[in-house]
Amino acid sequence: MRLFFAASMLLGLSARAGVEVFDYPDCRIYAIQDAANRFPASLFASSDPKETFVQTERDYAGSVNVFIVEFKADRRRIMIDAGFGAPRGKLLAEMKKANLAPESISDILVTHIHPDHVGGLPDFPQAKVHIARDEYAAWVKDPARKYLAKYLPDGKQPDLFAYGVELFPGLTAVKAPGHTPGHTVFQLKDRYFIGDLIHAARLQLAHPAFCARYDMDPQLAAASRRHALKEFHGEWFGAHLPFPGKHHN
Repeated sequence: MRLFFAASMLLGLSARAGVEVFDYPDCRIYAIQDAANRFPASLFASSDPKETFVQTERDYAGSVNVFIVEFKADRRRIMIDAGFGAPRGKLLAEMKKANLAPESISDILVTHIHPDHVGGLPDFPQAKVHIARDEYAAWVKDPARKYLAKYLPDGKQPDLFAYGVELFPGLTAVKAPGHTPGHTVFQLKDRYFIGDLIHAARLQLAHPAFCARYDMDPQLAAASRRHALKEFHGEWFGAHLPFPGKHHN
């Protein structure tokens, strides 16, 4: 078992799945795997014409992760993104195993409007949904993403926030565009919920110029990734980092 674990870490694989809890003085963070995932190497290309690195991997370990932050001061639970939703996503099933009731989630912060981040929103009708104003405005004008309206709150406008504003005690929104025009990182002290800044950790942490085809503006996505690597010092919680989705920068 020890040998398997060491080998799996070396290969960038995750030996765990389900729910993992990280405890801090001010909060508790639940990392939940909504879906297992791997990214084919063919999905990635460098945005830098001077890039000399050549990929040798066939694919990269990944995941679809959702994070719940429980503030200890008032027991309020907020969620970062909502996964795919059933039947593809396992979020509700994993929450049930961990005794996390869906109705206990008061607010959902959306990093960006893509199906693996908003597909599960209808499963939390009581939660208030928060989306960056820039991201929402870009989504409204984007015909390729209009179908995602079926997942957004029915009959009511999400709370549209500006960057740099404290949304909850100690938690602010930081603009990190490129993957989508209003892609958002949520900062809670020295903890960063980075959304889709990283898809293939093994590749992009070392070679940030490489972008997934999902990135709407590869040059800008690479610039946001470089900025994060330089400025976001602390713990990263990534939607697609191998489960449990945590990386220390």
